[in-house]
Amino acid sequence: HNGAFARPAESLVAMYAMPLASDVDPTPVVSFFYYLFFGMMLSDAGYGLLLVIGAQLLLRKCRPEPGMARNLELFRNCGVSTIIWGLAFGSFFGDAPEAIASTFFHVDFHMPRLIDPVPDAVLLLVLGVALGLAQILAGLGVRFYMQWRMGDRWGAVLDTGLWMTALLGLALLAGGMALPAAGWLFTAGTWVAIVSFAGLALTGGRKKKGPMKIIGGLVGLYDITGYFSDLMSYSRLMALGLTTGVMGMVFNLLGTMFGDGPLGAVIYILIFAVGHTLNFGINALGAYVHTLRLQYVELFSKFYEGGGRMFEPFAMRGQYVRIKQEPGAAR
Repeated sequence: HNGAFARPAESLVAMYAMPLASDVDPTPVVSFFYYLFFGMMLSDAGYGLLLVIGAQLLLRKCRPEPGMARNLELFRNCGVSTIIWGLAFGSFFGDAPEAIASTFFHVDFHMPRLIDPVPDAVLLLVLGVALGLAQILAGLGVRFYMQWRMGDRWGAVLDTGLWMTALLGLALLAGGMALPAAGWLFTAGTWVAIVSFAGLALTGGRKKKGPMKIIGGLVGLYDITGYFSDLMSYSRLMALGLTTGVMGMVFNLLGTMFGDGPLGAVIYILIFAVGHTLNFGINALGAYVHTLRLQYVELFSKFYEGGGRMFEPFAMRGQYVRIKQEPGAAR
């Protein structure tokens, strides 16, 4: 049983595999990061508004089946995230407000923004990798909890906890290198990383026999390449976020090439409608697929096993009539 925030993401977990009785239900973690990453990839407040309005209208007017209703709730929540990211990037159907103001009203207008994705692409890349690190640490945190709950407390601390502190140490080290004024970050990160990797090297082979008991920990340090590979996968957050905005700007530029007269306005409206429909469809699909991949590959590989099945109580299911249990009603 999940709350209203996480419940729409249950379908994403079900597409992968239902949790076993020994698993932790990953839906709350998946829902948070799925909404966050989807919005960052689509990253246009106009497109997010279309998602929210469209999903809400279908929910109210069409009375969809429960499974479809949850998918619509999922897209509605993703639309809210997209609006927030779009406002942060100053993107509303690309740069449509600026293009319309300068071309047809001869007014110099600029959308307020926290990050300008095109000139600040490197900052956007760093932000994407940082959010990816947060998701990886969340996955390792869930694995730590599962090991601790199952009684493997040494495994939780030495096999999972040390990798968490090692990644945090490397993150602090990188932050110190990027911000020379904050030299303490570099020093703290260096020592945290050294102590963590030393602990992994010394304890990683404790369950093995013979010579591997000594070198097993050193071999286990090779897993760092997998973590770096996972982090680089989050560069797609920057790539898709840039793609949406740049394609929108291109369509707006094409529309304004025919002047500010009546004919130019008609042509602009046509190019706007066709271009942004294509941009919305292509990049919404890309955001859906690529965000899903980040959950299935980068997150689930850290703790999730799956292989269970949904509990379906015996009930009569009609083709045209559905009986809904009201909250608080006698069972």
